[in-house]
Amino acid sequence: MTATAPLVVACDESGNDGENLLSGRSTVFAHASVTVAPDDAAALMDEIRGRTRSQTTELKSKTILQPRHQATAKWLLSHPSLEGCASVHLTHKKYFVVSKLFDSTAEELAHELGDDIYETGAALAGANLLFFLAPQSYGTAWDRLLMTFQRFMRAKDAVHAHEELAHLIRSMVTLLSDKDAVVRDVLGTVFAGLRHLGSLSKLQLGEGGEERLRTMDPLIAAVGATVRSWGSISGRPVEVVHDATKELTPVKIEWVKQFLSHPEGVAPSRQGLACELTDVRLVDSKEDPRVQVADLLAGTGRIVGESMVSEHQHPLSPSLIPMVSGASLWPIPGNMNVENARKAMLSQF
Repeated sequence: MTATAPLVVACDESGNDGENLLSGRSTVFAHASVTVAPDDAAALMDEIRGRTRSQTTELKSKTILQPRHQATAKWLLSHPSLEGCASVHLTHKKYFVVSKLFDSTAEELAHELGDDIYETGAALAGANLLFFLAPQSYGTAWDRLLMTFQRFMRAKDAVHAHEELAHLIRSMVTLLSDKDAVVRDVLGTVFAGLRHLGSLSKLQLGEGGEERLRTMDPLIAAVGATVRSWGSISGRPVEVVHDATKELTPVKIEWVKQFLSHPEGVAPSRQGLACELTDVRLVDSKEDPRVQVADLLAGTGRIVGESMVSEHQHPLSPSLIPMVSGASLWPIPGNMNVENARKAMLSQF
């Protein structure tokens, strides 16, 4: 039994296309979490209904994102009851794919050789180097390679996975033939680690397990980051109350619990950084005002994030940015430098 009462964190998401990260409806996935009390959340929702004159039973983010309700959205984002009690984890979907490609190949190879490139910052730097510089070196061929990797990860069976992996290898060989490409060495480490994709494919296909793990779904990573962040801030175990979603199955929840309790399994440098996820309760958002508040924040986060991708300043950006989690999966040019990347990794823990 847990000696310390868990911190209850209510969550919702916006912009999730599952593992279809490159050709879905949104370029950004947002996952919001709040630790406000139910009564405070209910009061917030009642006030927002009054301000927007909404008669709906469940007020969603699309209401406060209407231009005429922008003042209400700003009011919510700056409300005192959310200060220190709300967080928005943003995932840049294309960057997520690039990071997954690097981590599942180059990082796995380094791990095999006894090198912890999470600790040195090389893992984060490598992903950012590929994200920012590979398009300059390879143009649309780079986008096609990423799409091939996504198809490999989403393969329906082993035969399909094998075909897409063969296509990925051919594509990478073609890109590596350009000896003048500025990221050729980085891509070379990815190529050297391609053989590690076989074990990842088995997880994706559910071979030897109860179900497919779908590690390309940003929701799983976001839930893990949310628990780790709130656990670190509070020093307490975390209980998640989440809007019902079919992806948070008992098997996946158990997988997240194990990952969080034994982070050293990913990298030795994470020894001692364990946190406890006690439970994930899936609820109907209509019945929990805390989840409704999280929905409003997630929807706002997605819209602001998409404006950042398109390099446009959204009117709500200044109000939302203070809530954005430092663990968000977002490309940062400065993190192409290994030392900057190392400091960024350390700041997350």
